[in-house]
Amino acid sequence: MADLSVTFVGKKLRTPLGVASHALVRPEHDPLALSVHLKGYVDAGAGFVYTPFINPELKHPKGMAPAYKFMAIRARGPFACEGLLVAADAERIMERLEEGLKLVDLLKKSLPADVPVIANLIGPGADPEGWAQHCKKFENAGADMIEMNVSCPLPAATAEATGCYADGELSQAAGALLGDSPVLLAPVVDAVVKAVKIPVGVKLTPETGFPRVVGLAESVKKAGAQFITGINAPITCSPPDIYNEGKAKWVGIEDNMICAALGPMDRFICYRNLAALSMFVPGIDLAAVGGLVEPEHVVEAMMLGAKVCEFSSGLFWRGTQLIEDTIEFLEKDYMPRMGYKSVNDFIGMGAKHI
Repeated sequence: MADLSVTFVGKKLRTPLGVASHALVRPEHDPLALSVHLKGYVDAGAGFVYTPFINPELKHPKGMAPAYKFMAIRARGPFACEGLLVAADAERIMERLEEGLKLVDLLKKSLPADVPVIANLIGPGADPEGWAQHCKKFENAGADMIEMNVSCPLPAATAEATGCYADGELSQAAGALLGDSPVLLAPVVDAVVKAVKIPVGVKLTPETGFPRVVGLAESVKKAGAQFITGINAPITCSPPDIYNEGKAKWVGIEDNMICAALGPMDRFICYRNLAALSMFVPGIDLAAVGGLVEPEHVVEAMMLGAKVCEFSSGLFWRGTQLIEDTIEFLEKDYMPRMGYKSVNDFIGMGAKHI
């Protein structure tokens, strides 16, 4: 039997597959329902789980029920379904502190002991001490790792954020604006690493291009981060309706949106980062996410240096079946056919040929 176990930041995982942090719109911020939902991924074969992104605000504001709009981007063959665009108010869909801590507690009680719970956290702008206090609360709640979400496109894709960035200030939930600034990011990472004893990672934004991403990764590694996750969703603009004077196609929205892009289109930015960091920033564990929608994509990402892979947009099309199909592909098809006994046999193999 092929061995799918892998060691990531010193923890042995049953499989290298997980599900990226994502906002679950229904049921609305119910920790118990969320814990049951996330356990479903583990039952399907996930070796680790992420919380949705959680900010330091104590409770979810009243009258701000979560709201998403999805726009499928499709083309004639051979391209078919290219991806999804997401319009959302970040303040509506973020998890809050109280419900986030409860979720971690429920997950630790319901999941097997060898399945880590990774808290995906959004901190107070670029305030190192505020970030440290926020992350420490989740270590105390039982989280096995902290992933610093300094890459969410939703807070960054707003007029307010653009103005703050131009003025040299960051909005409270800075998202990708913080993750694209090594000068601001490094002190925040340093403060969090010093505040907690569990592994700390940083989720990168695709808005940091090549080769700047190499310098940014070096700075977070120097600050003590043990893993890098990438990428979060890039920011784009929804396509205009060419048959309606260039107005928006989105039902219920009058104008074209600066918004997040999900789907296969993101995969090659993910690969760019994996390749660049494998070559130029060795010695830090890499987690791949972004555009991985087929079982073969997991092998490609791991050959470029990823130790674990996370599904996001692929779940919109195939649900937990994607996890099950990938495990079956690895165990019963790919690894026996290629003579690999363990996933460690091919991790980083492709990076040697860059």
